[in-house]
This record gives sequence, C-alpha cells and structure tokens, in this order.
Amino acid sequence: MKKKVAALVLAAVMAVGVTSCGNKETGTNTTEPAQTGETGTQASGEEAKEGVDMKFWIFLDPTSTEDPRSVVLKSIVDEYNATNEYGNTVTVESFNYSEFEAQAIQAAAAGTGPDIINCFSDQLKQHIDAKTVQPMTAYAADFIDEMGDYIHTAEKLKQEDGEVYSLPWESRVTVMWYRGDVYENAPAGWEELLAAGSQASTDLAVGMGLGLSEGGNGAGLIETFIPWLRSCGGDFLDAEGKAVFNSDAGVQTVEYIKSLVEEGAMDQSMMNMAYDDIVDGFKSGTVLAMNAGTQRSATIMGSDLSEDFKSCPMPGAEGKPAPAYVAGQTLAIGQYAQDPDMAFDFIKFFLSGENQVKWVGANCLPVRTGVYEDASVKENPMYDSMVMWSDYATTGEITFYPADYTELCTNLVKAVQNVCFNGADAKTELDAVVNWYNTK
Repeated sequence: MKKKVAALVLAAVMAVGVTSCGNKETGTNTTEPAQTGETGTQASGEEAKEGVDMKFWIFLDPTSTEDPRSVVLKSIVDEYNATNEYGNTVTVESFNYSEFEAQAIQAAAAGTGPDIINCFSDQLKQHIDAKTVQPMTAYAADFIDEMGDYIHTAEKLKQEDGEVYSLPWESRVTVMWYRGDVYENAPAGWEELLAAGSQASTDLAVGMGLGLSEGGNGAGLIETFIPWLRSCGGDFLDAEGKAVFNSDAGVQTVEYIKSLVEEGAMDQSMMNMAYDDIVDGFKSGTVLAMNAGTQRSATIMGSDLSEDFKSCPMPGAEGKPAPAYVAGQTLAIGQYAQDPDMAFDFIKFFLSGENQVKWVGANCLPVRTGVYEDASVKENPMYDSMVMWSDYATTGEITFYPADYTELCTNLVKAVQNVCFNGADAKTELDAVVNWYNTK
C-alpha cells in the first residue's frame, strides 16, 4: 500500500488548535511544544546522565479529577519527578485525542516534538510513517525480558522494518455493556441482541447504541464493525494491507447494522453520535446497551445507574461471541527526544509493577500478568469483570493498522450511514470504499 505521508503532513500543518475538554479522552493543556535537540541514538544507558527536562504528550489531562486515569497519570509523573536518580523532570502536555496525530505530525514536520509520546496502537503506523517516533528495539527487548510477565513479546511488537517503536502500557478489549434491569440475559449472538434491543427501546431510550457519526475518527463504528466482520468469517485488511471488507461477510455485517435500525433497536440519532456520545448516553440512561472499550469502565461505573450495569463478550454472528477487538495505549520515544536513554527510563518506570497496580485501580486492564496476584487488585470491585475481559481478550490480538487507517474508517462510516438511513445498497457502498482505498 502506498503511504501518503506527504498528505498527512499537509493535513496536519493545516490543523486547527487543540480542543479542550474535561472527562473524555482529551486534554486541556495547550502549552506550545518546546524545541528539543536532534534525534538521539540508542545507547547502553550505563554512563551517568545529567537530569533532562522532558515533554510527555498524551491524551489524558493530569489536572482533571473526573477521569480516574488522569489521576493515576499525575501520580506516576509526580513520583517519577520526585524519585528518579538522574534528576529528570517530565512535564505532561495534554491534547484532544481526535487531534492528537495531527499535532504530532505537525511538530515532527517542523523538526520538533516531545521526548515521550503516547500512541494508540491503531494509529502507531501513522506515527512511524510521519517520523514522530524512533525505534526502541534494543531497549524494548531487554526490558521485556527483565519484566518476565509482560503479555506481549518483542517479536509481536515489531513492525515491517523489524523494529519495535512502542510498548503498550494498558490493554483494552471492546465488550458489550448492558442494563441488567432491562436485558434479562447477556446476548450471546446477533439474533438475541436484535430481539432484546428492539424490545428494550422506548420513546426515551434506544435499546442498543452504535456511534455512526464521523466524529472521533469513526471509532464508534469501527471497534464494533471489525469484530462483527470477523465473526462472519471476514477481515478488514489482508496481509498486504489491502481493504477486503467488501466481502460477503462485510455485506452481512452492514445489513445486520441496518436491521438494528429497521427493527427499532437503534434510531436515526445514531448518525449524530460518536463514541463519547454513546458512552454518555449509556451513563445517563438514554442508551440501554452499547459496545465500548474496557478502558472506559471507570468512567462508565461512575454513573448513578451503575448498579444495574453489566458487561459481557461482544455478541457475534452464529449465536456466539465475536473475536475480541484488542488494542492499547502505548508509549514511544519521540523522534526528537533530547536523550532517548532518559526517555526510556521514564517508560520503564511507567510500566513498573507498582504502577500497573495503580492503573488497575482506574479499571485499566494491565499488561503485566503478575498484577492479578496483588492483594489490592483482588479486592478491586471490578476484579471478576477484569478477569473475564482478560480471558475474552485472548480470542483476539493487538493489530497495528496502516497510517491512513483513520481516513479509511471515516469513509466506511459514511458508507454505513448511506445503507442504514438512505436506502443504499450495502455491496455497492462497500465496493466503492474498498476500490477508493486500494487504488488511491
């Protein structure tokens, strides 16, 4: 697949300023990124280092107390700044997740950027192609061996060039959340979801919510579309990176989404709802079931209605759960990091067993299995759910998508909108998106 890095850079340079927000995956710090030194090269880290003032870009806002993940982030950064042996300081610069890649690409195009950068696994290749990050293979391989309980191997984290560019610090799987006081049982498959969702809908609430807005890079649809597609025996991309979702499985998936609308489980309001809107609707009671990532669990369970909230593997075709959609937030060394050794020192601290326990406290799935043996983790009210999520996650694996993945997702959302609300033919719409993507 031809990469469109130049187009990405041009789009990023034209991007508008950062959007502020509060309790969603956004940030409020709009401080201009500081100029940093030339790209570093990997070193052994054995020589004594002087303290470095490092910038860390991430979507979480450490000044917010509404999202438990933000609270954990602040705790980790504060502790590192107070205790690291080199005298390093890390300053967090927080960006809205929907603008994050554009901001990073814009900075790299100008020859600058952060020392440490958070990259969502779905967008990692976009960062690699735009050169916002640098390889960390030598660091990562040794550290993975040192940890001993990391769920990923260096080999599985390698990209096409044989390099490791980032380390996941949390795992997430998209599961179905539903109202236990409305749904009699957890739907195992599509037919059960369609029947129960249609019956659950009222004048004030939809029985099932699926974000069909183009907002948020189409994540409201894609994190459901891909596992549903795979449950029908299809796939999103082939081994060469070509789009292949215009298959019979793809048509079946889109037609099922359309049936949710036609049978009343969903309505036209879905066109105006992105991922965050669906989650907010579930928390407020206007959405009675949804597919959403486990990373949102702490926020979801903060609802006044949470005593009735339950989760289960995502229902799929043929009356059984769909293969899990697994992803994760990762940490990388910025292309223009002042000192890659020191950047990785922070990454190692971030991934310590003690800090993994803190992330579990924010209901994030850990990437180190030893965490489940910690006494405080076993006392977590969500412990049983987290074990179930982890078990379900084994039915899928983390996937790294191409740099223009978000553009493809947005166009797919438009196609599904046309089928569900404008009477368009599913095969025709999918063919158009696939042909556009594979020939551009």
